[in-house]
Amino acid sequence: AERLRSLLRTLQVTDVSDFNPLLLVGDFATLLATYRQGFCIIIEPYDERSPALPDPLFQFCCNDASIAMKPVFERFQSVVITSGTLSPIDMYPKILGFEPRAVHSFAMSFSRDIILPLVVTRGADQAPLSSKFDLRSEPTTVRNYGKLLLDIAATVPDGVVAFFTSYSYMQQVVREWHALGILKRVLEHKLVFIETTDVLETTMALENFKRACDCGRGAVFLSIARGKVAEGVDFDRHYGRAVLLLGVPFQYTLGRVLRARLEFLRDTCAIDEADFLTFDAIRQAAQCAGRVIRGKTDYGI
Repeated sequence: AERLRSLLRTLQVTDVSDFNPLLLVGDFATLLATYRQGFCIIIEPYDERSPALPDPLFQFCCNDASIAMKPVFERFQSVVITSGTLSPIDMYPKILGFEPRAVHSFAMSFSRDIILPLVVTRGADQAPLSSKFDLRSEPTTVRNYGKLLLDIAATVPDGVVAFFTSYSYMQQVVREWHALGILKRVLEHKLVFIETTDVLETTMALENFKRACDCGRGAVFLSIARGKVAEGVDFDRHYGRAVLLLGVPFQYTLGRVLRARLEFLRDTCAIDEADFLTFDAIRQAAQCAGRVIRGKTDYGI
């Protein structure tokens, strides 16, 4: 890829935008030639969610997370890995390929009770609430999720964040909530903003969400457990007084990329598929819950 760029400079090409597709192919070929172990090539002729629509995808996937950490361990004598979402902690040495010298887990200590964790297993009509794939789209489940959000919006002040397990599930549920009139009732208490796949739209939604909380109107932000908001946006202070996690965020287990990584972890790291999927889901759930508690003065449900 670098030689291709050098050739373009030699030819005194001023506008390289016409060659961007060729540069992308060159970068991809460079990666293929550079890495051998811990990577795999996956070719998908179509998106499994839309098999009738031809949309080929050629992916070069990294299955070995230790490749990214290896330069750090080689450069520094002492490395401290710390986070509030490292549990279960015994999984990381296997995945990152190192032998820890000391492992410590500390309990959260606050001068007062600031967290109220609640696990809701039944709806207002006593119907079971479940995020299992074959049950999560049931009308009673969707309706009870909506009633739960409505009750939270009517009771909890300021900002509320609700996390769904996927974009497609969020779109399905929001459509049904609109048809049932649930969204209209939620809007009587708070404004509603939604995360989308468009970065600019999501950024604007976050800004307006914060404005609604600042002026006292209150707002609900509907987000994705594995989206950009769940990974890096803080809902501290009055921006997040409640987090609603609508289902356990397990990965889509039939995806080719995930299947390839699970096989690698099983064969190389001796990690069972079910153990890794559970570990990953717990970590993602902790990421979502941690968006609210960002300091000693924060509190929430």
